[in-house]
Amino acid sequence: MQLKTCLIIALAACVSTGAMAQKKKAAKAAKTTPAMKVQPVAVNVTPVPADSFSYAIGVAQSESLREYIVSQGVDTAYMAEFLRGLNEPYNEVNIKRQKAYAMGLEIAEQNRTRVVPALNKQASGKEDSGYLDEKTYVQALTAAMQRQATMSADKARELADRQMKYRQEVMRSENMLWLSRNKAENPDVKVMPSGLQYRIIRQGAGRVAADSNKVEVNYEGRLIDGTVFDSSYKRGKPASFSPKQVIKGWTEALTMMPEGSEWELYIPYNLAYGERGNQNIPPFATLIFKVEVLKVQD
Repeated sequence: MQLKTCLIIALAACVSTGAMAQKKKAAKAAKTTPAMKVQPVAVNVTPVPADSFSYAIGVAQSESLREYIVSQGVDTAYMAEFLRGLNEPYNEVNIKRQKAYAMGLEIAEQNRTRVVPALNKQASGKEDSGYLDEKTYVQALTAAMQRQATMSADKARELADRQMKYRQEVMRSENMLWLSRNKAENPDVKVMPSGLQYRIIRQGAGRVAADSNKVEVNYEGRLIDGTVFDSSYKRGKPASFSPKQVIKGWTEALTMMPEGSEWELYIPYNLAYGERGNQNIPPFATLIFKVEVLKVQD
């Protein structure tokens, strides 16, 4: 290789090495350049001591907490009980114990206001008859929940079912007897082959509805003991429905009553709500309706 060529190559290598060194130096310089210093902002508010802040937050939130617990049903007369729970140590055992106690109170309220009256009505016909003794009932619940009852569950169900069946038989008999007397003692009462009884108070001269029509009526429904269970008069507004939308006794009557008529219907249970009844109607109930057909609609 000629000397000139070697010198050119060496020179090029030096130039290249020098350039690389300059680049590294520049990069290093860039890395080591100190960042701009940020001047601290002056704070003109002094901090609140932790104990004072904690106390202040408690006071500040007290009114909203009071409003909240009142909205959840806590009586402020028993605020001490709420505060006792608030200040007790928070742990799972305490929470479970309090939930169980609260559930017991809730069931006790349901027993007193709903369960005992309903069972009394089923067993004796009246919610306030006292046939079901609440104290004895709760004692039995307590013993059975603790597996300490002196009567087996099968025996208990047998006795309860027997009383319910007895009451149903009494109700069926009372209602059938009432219908028999109503027919025998009132010569103006007419009886249909279905068993529907009716008495004409006022006979209209208008159209008679078919199943496809709608009928506007005023009515009042009661039981044989006089209890009113439904009334359009009390609502202050007539009702409107098709004859095929109502109980069988109504269907039969509405398709016989001319517009403008007022009848009294005596409907046996098999044309009404049957052996079971519903929320407002006892099993086997005879229903007595005063019905006015105001208008037969297309």
